[in-house]
Amino acid sequence: MGRMGGKVLLTFNLSFCNFIFARLLDNKTALEVTKHLYDIKNTLHQADKDFCQLFPVILTDNGGEFARVDDIEMDVRGESKLFFCDPNRSDQKGRIEKNHTLIRDILPKGTSFDNLTQEDINLVCSHVNSVKRAALNGKSAYELFLTLLMEKRFLSFSVFLKYLQKTSVSLLHYSNISSKN
Repeated sequence: MGRMGGKVLLTFNLSFCNFIFARLLDNKTALEVTKHLYDIKNTLHQADKDFCQLFPVILTDNGGEFARVDDIEMDVRGESKLFFCDPNRSDQKGRIEKNHTLIRDILPKGTSFDNLTQEDINLVCSHVNSVKRAALNGKSAYELFLTLLMEKRFLSFSVFLKYLQKTSVSLLHYSNISSKN
């Protein structure tokens, strides 16, 4: 997402709860995508967590920014599987496309991201994750994410939550709520 030749968004969607986070990239190149994925993988590795367990499947479009398949799939401790959607088939990744629509409500198509910061993108994702949805039984992505986390179904996501607090999405309010329960 973003205007040609400028900054773009690399979006991630946790499909079990439709939670989205995004990284603001300087450009839409394979090297830039690889650099940001390496940063995420490294942060998780330092916390003794595996990227490939959190993201066993990566589903994307056929853009050239995803050309470094081995760099995207491989991690120190395992491998994720990268799959490419068919051209013009956004229905093959419908959950993230709904989130992209909500992002476009805030940042309309054609908007330049060049003057935005990662903090701006974090705020956009916070708004998107706060929308209550019929598809989530009237809950928001935040609520579902935290419910599953508190039920201890996704204990490995506790480190991921800390990562999101630090670099991608401000969840301080929500983590304070979960630590009180």
